Amino acid sequence: MSGVFAVPQEWLAVAERLAARVPELARALGAGSWPAAALAGAAGLALLMAGVRLGRLLAAAGGAFVGWFAGGLLAVAVSGWVPAWLPAWVAAAVLGLMSFLAPDVYPIALGLFPGALLGARVPIANKAWLSVLGGLALALLALWLSRFVLAATAALAGAVLVVASLLALSLHVPALLVLARSPMLLAGLAALLAVAGTAFQLRAGAGRARRPRSRKIQDVEGG
Repeated sequence: MSGVFAVPQEWLAVAERLAARVPELARALGAGSWPAAALAGAAGLALLMAGVRLGRLLAAAGGAFVGWFAGGLLAVAVSGWVPAWLPAWVAAAVLGLMSFLAPDVYPIALGLFPGALLGARVPIANKAWLSVLGGLALALLALWLSRFVLAATAALAGAVLVVASLLALSLHVPALLVLARSPMLLAGLAALLAVAGTAFQLRAGAGRARRPRSRKIQDVEGG
């Protein structure tokens, strides 16, 4: 049972380390002029509202991140054979390129990687093949929900950029200092933006898909 809790704890630790990079990004933006922070915020808003339209570029960025994360875990197994930084960057480059050439690779990898990792650490009924099936099931689910995966990826990236830009602008706008002093409020704002951005893009995509159908119906009725 300890293995069941160990894997989520490891993922939570990685998420915390990644979240700690947001203030670093904010400091880097704040070190420049305020237009740089405002531009980053505008890019974040664009990702929140229409990032899913980036398609291949978004899939490539997501695939590179999954590859970097997977390669970082693999580095422990090959330590002493190659430099510690090499597996993460090689995996990021390979999976990023594959996701650019075939965007469906990204959602498949996103589902397959955590499923395989969890299955390897916590075998289902002590049978490896069941763990493999679990990973494949997650991969197929992510592929079926590929538009949701892309929308959520864009929204999450946009939320991070918006929050980082607000932190950077707090150096120039005293009214924003409340965000810098309250990490929980900042995290809540990022989560709210990510959820809202995902929902908005999915709704907008559904609306665009309905319009051509209604036009076809009108053309048939008019004919």
